[in-house]
Amino acid sequence: MPLYRISVKILLTLLCIFTTVTNVTNAHAQKTEPTALQRTLHKVKDYLDKKALNRVDTNYLALPEYGWKATVTANFAGVSTSVKGNDIPTYEDIDVDMHSSLNGHTSLMLGYRSLSASYSWDIAHGYSRDFNLAWFGKQVGLEFRSHTTDGLHGVLDASATEGNVPVNRGDTRLKATIINGYYVFNYKKYSLPAAMKQSLIQKRSQGSVTAYAAFLAARMESKNPTLSTMLSGITKIEFYQAAVGVGYGYNYTPNRGRLLMHFSAAPLLVFFNKSFITANVGIPLPDGSQYATDISKEVHTKNKFFVTGVARASMHYNINRHFYLGAAALVNDIRFKSESGVSIRMEDWIVNASLGVRF
Repeated sequence: MPLYRISVKILLTLLCIFTTVTNVTNAHAQKTEPTALQRTLHKVKDYLDKKALNRVDTNYLALPEYGWKATVTANFAGVSTSVKGNDIPTYEDIDVDMHSSLNGHTSLMLGYRSLSASYSWDIAHGYSRDFNLAWFGKQVGLEFRSHTTDGLHGVLDASATEGNVPVNRGDTRLKATIINGYYVFNYKKYSLPAAMKQSLIQKRSQGSVTAYAAFLAARMESKNPTLSTMLSGITKIEFYQAAVGVGYGYNYTPNRGRLLMHFSAAPLLVFFNKSFITANVGIPLPDGSQYATDISKEVHTKNKFFVTGVARASMHYNINRHFYLGAAALVNDIRFKSESGVSIRMEDWIVNASLGVRF
């Protein structure tokens, strides 16, 4: 069954469940006093509603009539990564190129105003999964994303050996945690939440300089002994980065927000980087045998500061007060080079199409 049909069926099922629960709750509420939880949720709802349009120019920005939103998204999330090294013992120069398969995912998102949570998974093969929590405020926002994949595949080429060694799906596991934050300078007229989360409506075209901060923790593990041997016993590569940058974003709408097109990009200066390589090595014993154990070593970067970047693009169309269609893309560029000549580069990207409903 095509992925979009599965997505539509899931969304309709969720709406039916929500409608039923809401009707039962409302009927019950007419007979009894609201509980402490219900009162707390109501206060949170009122707070988010008031904050959404506080101090903004309503000639440019508007609040959707309905605050709750649910979205089913068909997306393609992937990772392309390369590891290059010079003068590696035994194998001299190595070049590992891997990328994830172009498999469709389904993502379910539920949110209220600036808050949202989503989870996506690879329906067909189960190679990868993605969890996202976000608070996209009009001026300040924070997004947490955790991505895991076993679907990387490619080739390993070593100059001291003949031919290439294939890297198959399941040979490696990559897990990345990314935390992004932003600060919009022209938040009174320009809305990043309108472009990325549809929690506001951009009525007139406008742009803004935006400051970004990002933290990345990534770990790539080898699950294939042959691959580890070719990499001189390396079983795990970890790196942690923190970066800041300033970029620009623009929202274009020709019809007061019914159609919205967005693009933003920013170079990021990496000011903190810690990288570690874990290898399985043999320690000689008195009887002449060897004891195999994992030893982790920090890899120092060649440059203390270096530049990466992030770019976003999206397009959304509000069909009516309740339903909207959308498409979006996100690219994170991640890289570092060590003093010993080992370089790692990773492109983390998402492209999606979504059907959403406000209620």
